[in-house]
Amino acid sequence: MSTHFRTVAAAGLAALAVAAMTLVLRPAPALGAPTDPSQPPARTITVSASSHVTLVPDVAHVGLGITATKPTVEAARAEAARVMNAVIAAARDKGVAERDIRTTSVYLSPQYAPNCTYAPDGSSCAKPNAIVGYTMNEEVDVTVRNLDVAGAVVDAATAAGATNVNGISFTVDDPDKAATDAEVAAIGAARSKAEAMAQAAGVSLGRVMSMSESPVAIPYPYPYAGAAPARDAATPVQPGTQDVTATVTMVFELA
Repeated sequence: MSTHFRTVAAAGLAALAVAAMTLVLRPAPALGAPTDPSQPPARTITVSASSHVTLVPDVAHVGLGITATKPTVEAARAEAARVMNAVIAAARDKGVAERDIRTTSVYLSPQYAPNCTYAPDGSSCAKPNAIVGYTMNEEVDVTVRNLDVAGAVVDAATAAGATNVNGISFTVDDPDKAATDAEVAAIGAARSKAEAMAQAAGVSLGRVMSMSESPVAIPYPYPYAGAAPARDAATPVQPGTQDVTATVTMVFELA
């Protein structure tokens, strides 16, 4: 091979190497960059709107219980069981289904003698800290699906021997439907808002580019804090109303 040919070949290889390095080192296009830089990005408008649905609760939760103190565990348990069975029967007589009566608490605790050295009447005092009895506490949650009888359930339970009425709370039986209704209303409000803004700006509203929602605010069961009824009066129950709120954010294209 002549010296001239070797020189030309070496130069060609050097040029190929430089070209290869140029291809490897050239930066790639940024992810998501438009393929045609001459086209401007889409014009959009972003709006948020909230809506709420007002509901009248249709379910009441009533907490009922019995506290019995007796000298022995067996006696305390027997008394609590007797009263609780009567309370459950009274609720069922008012139309409450068996599946809607749920035990929430069963608690047994000892009762101790006072730390004394003598008794006021002159009799001997029990040994300090000795167990002198037992207290049995049982609680049930009663779900009342007919609010017209909620007060009657309380009255019947106390007449049957319930010593504890731990309040009444109200809720709705189908909160998911209420949430959906609120979301649909919020979407309609967001679209109306976007249309009004687009018209004021002299542009036309196009397609929906994206849509998101905030967690729907479904109210928890809330307590009824009515005044204690007179002994010979029926227990009043007023469920009031509740609001289910939804918020959506929508991005529209402007035509």
